[in-house]
Amino acid sequence: MRQFFISIILLAMAVPVMADPYVGAGVGSAFYKADLTGLGGGELDDNGTGTKLYGGYAFNKYFAAEASVYNFAEASIGAFEVSPGNFASAAVSMKGVGAYAVGMYPVSKKVNLIAKLGVLSWDADLQANSTSGTNDGTDLAYALAASYGFTKELHVTAEWEAFETDNPELSMFSVGFKFIFR
Repeated sequence: MRQFFISIILLAMAVPVMADPYVGAGVGSAFYKADLTGLGGGELDDNGTGTKLYGGYAFNKYFAAEASVYNFAEASIGAFEVSPGNFASAAVSMKGVGAYAVGMYPVSKKVNLIAKLGVLSWDADLQANSTSGTNDGTDLAYALAASYGFTKELHVTAEWEAFETDNPELSMFSVGFKFIFR
């Protein structure tokens, strides 16, 4: 995986540099699917509000490198039936830090299609009834997005991200703004 990122960075550096750093923020819905059987519960399939802050460096109009900080917030269910007559409550929350190689395709002067491939280092808190546990890892992350530029510096971005986490499984849809320093 490390060789992949080094190759992407070297390829991006070989193309003429336009050097545009950027920052952004997004908010959306984080979709969880958690297996809580080890904590005495069943399965949690719910969503919560997720936020992210990110920054990157566009080497040219096609390639960038990006880092993100996520707060996937909490998703919870007050009561669900684990077995006939046996009820449980459950909650899951997650935070993470991601690093991405970003490919961009300008459809027009104002619209860009974006694809990301990278890794997410994450930490999750899981709870079923009064029993809690944690899980963490570093896993593959990828995203598809589209952005619209109101100006050369200010863009609105809609993005779907998926993370190959084992428990909980997670994806996120967000909308946000990106500011490009030119």
